Amino acid sequence: MRHHTRYIWLVLASALLVTLAASAASAGPMPVPKATGSVGLATPLQYASFNAFDYGTVGDRGTVQYTNFDFPVPGTGVWDVRGTYYLDVTFGGLYRHVMTIDAIVPQSPTNTVFRGTGYYVPDPSYTWTVTGSVNGSLISFDILYTGAAAGYVFHAVGTIAPDGSMSGTATDSAGQAPLTWTVPAGSVHEVFSYSAPVTCAVVSALPATDATFVFTIPAGIPLAGLSVVVKVHDGGTPGTNGDTWSHGLATSTCDGPVGLYPITSGNLVVHN
Repeated sequence: MRHHTRYIWLVLASALLVTLAASAASAGPMPVPKATGSVGLATPLQYASFNAFDYGTVGDRGTVQYTNFDFPVPGTGVWDVRGTYYLDVTFGGLYRHVMTIDAIVPQSPTNTVFRGTGYYVPDPSYTWTVTGSVNGSLISFDILYTGAAAGYVFHAVGTIAPDGSMSGTATDSAGQAPLTWTVPAGSVHEVFSYSAPVTCAVVSALPATDATFVFTIPAGIPLAGLSVVVKVHDGGTPGTNGDTWSHGLATSTCDGPVGLYPITSGNLVVHN
């Protein structure tokens, strides 16, 4: 009888272990503390997308993609179209316009939307506004006439070439075709932009609202080799309602002095 009781207890203990193991397996691995997000920053005009994982002693990891749209750097493939330049439209002949892009708003490290104004050079009473977007080397925009011939619409798509020229095709509200357009070389320029792996990340204890992470600017662009520390605070959604972002040169493995940059769009999340 004693042996029989012992056998029953062994069976029950084995069943309990199996149940606990199954529960642990179904629950999955514990989440890794991390900071993620995409934010637009001001003064200067910047955009950053990031994910930083705090693995503790195992080794942190993650990626930062960063662009400073106020810092011209050739060869990055990310463009700033602000400026004043000729826009030549061809339809049986050449029609020269002047286009001024006076504002861009970053949507990602490689994408902006923009707005501006323009006019037809032989007769400046033909004035217009323009809105559009740039995604890498692709550009599209819509022109709306506001002076003479008000209401006329010109929709253009095209590409930006490495020499800073632009060209493409268009349709218009008058049904004219084929329409092509060009902007001269040197009109627009590339800007400071890169991707880099995270080398250190520290996420605050529960409730996790703060994180620090470090990365090194990659080779081949200005400031290569400099280590940058970023400190973020998750103040809720949206990011313009309490989140903060600050960065500066790292002076240790995972820390350093930072300067605060206003968040103008996007959101960041810190969680444990």
